[in-house]
Amino acid sequence: MANFLRSTAVLIIIVSTVVLQVLLTRYFPRLLLDLPLVAVLYLTMAKESLLWTILSGTVVGFLQDSLSPGPLGLNGFTKIAVGSLTYMANTVIAIDRGATRWGLLFVSSLLAALLFLALRILFLNRNETMDGERILLSGLINACAGLPLFYLFEKISQPANE
Repeated sequence: MANFLRSTAVLIIIVSTVVLQVLLTRYFPRLLLDLPLVAVLYLTMAKESLLWTILSGTVVGFLQDSLSPGPLGLNGFTKIAVGSLTYMANTVIAIDRGATRWGLLFVSSLLAALLFLALRILFLNRNETMDGERILLSGLINACAGLPLFYLFEKISQPANE
């Protein structure tokens, strides 16, 4: 029963972050917060399984791409790549303290933004400029918002008796 509840909580986390992200970007198109990325990073650190990271990144990215007007596949690939790098960092470094989680969220947000921009330029043949200030600000916002979200996700996904 606890396993079913935990799986349900993970599903709620995934769907709610994607839907909330899509709704927020519809009303605030220049939003710098990437809730699905934070969810994938949390699930990567909580489960500590590369297969789980690839699966959650795929599901989150596909849901985000299917609900947003952008091209299909860019968010999925970005989430899988950044989640896999986070998994590898988690095997080398103990990411259980607030400062290391903040640093991981910041660096992962930067990498996700740069990878998404590179994919748009390479595969969609677009002339886009890199707004470094916006990418850094996005990393700061994701890192600062990610720590309380990690705490909330832990409370949601952990059963009461643990």
